[in-house]
Amino acid sequence: MSLRADALYCLLVGVVIASTAPLTAPAVRLPALVVGGIGVAVVLWSGVVWRLSLRPSMGSLRLVLLANLLAACVLAVASATAASVLVLLTLATVAADVAGFAGSQVVALKRLAHEPS
Repeated sequence: MSLRADALYCLLVGVVIASTAPLTAPAVRLPALVVGGIGVAVVLWSGVVWRLSLRPSMGSLRLVLLANLLAACVLAVASATAASVLVLLTLATVAADVAGFAGSQVVALKRLAHEPS
């Protein structure tokens, strides 16, 4: 369940990032093409996470957990360089969301570890 929710969240966020790239690029001080590429990469990542959710394992949960921790850190750093308070709050909120998904993967890993093989 954790991975499927994460995949849907990534799909939604990726589509929003890609479709609003020309508007948001100046606020995050990156070229629109880079912002759009990030959005497309997040959409592609959502497909990987969805595929992993079909047969969740310790390895797949760990991979997504590490990716979420890395993304949360990158978002937190990016929020510090944001052009406005609104962008800072948006990036910090998304970082918190992603960190929350990482927490859900920790819970899922613990449950999976206690299930009989």
